[in-house]
Amino acid sequence: MVRKSALILLAVAVVGLSFLAVHDLRPRPQSLSEYLQDLFVTNGIALSKDDFLEPVDDPYLAFAKMLSLVPTASQSDDSINQRKSRLISTQFLAVKDKLYLDGLYGKIDMHEHYRVGGSIRLFLKAAACYGISKVLFVPTDYGPDNKDYKIHWTFLIAAAKMYPDQIIPFCTIDEADPHAAELVEQYIKQGAKGIKLIGGHPSFYDEPLNSENMYKVYEKAAEYGVPVLVHGSIINIPGLKDQLDQVYGDFPKVTFVHAHYGSTLMGGINLDLIVELLDKHPNLYIDLSMGGGIARYHNYLKQDLDTIRDFVIKYQDRILFGSDIILRRARNDFDWLYERIKCDIDLHEKAEYTCGFGESDWVHQGFNLDREILRKLYYENPKKVLGL
Repeated sequence: MVRKSALILLAVAVVGLSFLAVHDLRPRPQSLSEYLQDLFVTNGIALSKDDFLEPVDDPYLAFAKMLSLVPTASQSDDSINQRKSRLISTQFLAVKDKLYLDGLYGKIDMHEHYRVGGSIRLFLKAAACYGISKVLFVPTDYGPDNKDYKIHWTFLIAAAKMYPDQIIPFCTIDEADPHAAELVEQYIKQGAKGIKLIGGHPSFYDEPLNSENMYKVYEKAAEYGVPVLVHGSIINIPGLKDQLDQVYGDFPKVTFVHAHYGSTLMGGINLDLIVELLDKHPNLYIDLSMGGGIARYHNYLKQDLDTIRDFVIKYQDRILFGSDIILRRARNDFDWLYERIKCDIDLHEKAEYTCGFGESDWVHQGFNLDREILRKLYYENPKKVLGL
């Protein structure tokens, strides 16, 4: 009887060990981090921490968040089930061939416009394909009008709350409004990270930018420590350069960004005008956005690329990246947005490139900037301007 009991116990033990052995051979559930790494690497995309402009612990998770494949709150050790993996894989494969793998991920785009009806989700998706993780949007209309600005601002700040890690909202005011400073303060308290002035645009010049009214606006910028983005067409508007010279000097603690090469690539290459201001005012930066005038800018680049490239290299610590796209309902087209952003990225990074906006048959010569300069344009300089 004892022998029979011992045999039964031995049989049970063998069955138990066999079960454990089989169980150990089953695939261990992957973490989100492991799944994402397998997904990217299997599709020929290997990432490292050195590829990212901002320090990251998990490069695959960081890129997945940038591409909105996973929520921004996701953690590396999150569990992954079949339904989630299938959804992530489908979204990834939809953009895999669009990824611009330059090893410079976490770019900050410092100049885009928003109007009601534009799909910010679509823009962020297109931008993410180029490694752009944050985008500065300004709510603008067809001319200075605080009524319309408020409408666009209401939608923009709502979107910024939906995408707090990706959207940098700037506010816009009509410079001729005697309550402009009050509006600026209101917008800043609602979440504006800076101010954009349209009044220096030659089509919408209603108020001198060194007026008493505008000085109240700059005082608010100084009080709250926010930067001011200026269109400032010093080629087209007589006396505007002197006005801005005065403003930049009178508010040394305010960071100003003079857009579009300082608006000096018009009617020729007039970079000496913005050089004078840059050399005089250390609180001044510029951006290289080309916007709707991209075909015109390409004409100037073609005329004297070396002069413009030398300027970019010399002032590399004071220059920002942006495309100046006006995002509106008619621009809710992923391919259009993707190709338009590509023109600016290619100009900075390549020796030669094509751009399908105005002169698609041209082979353009690009700046072909080295990695350290690109790092400044895409990340280090925006961080300084935004106080990040």
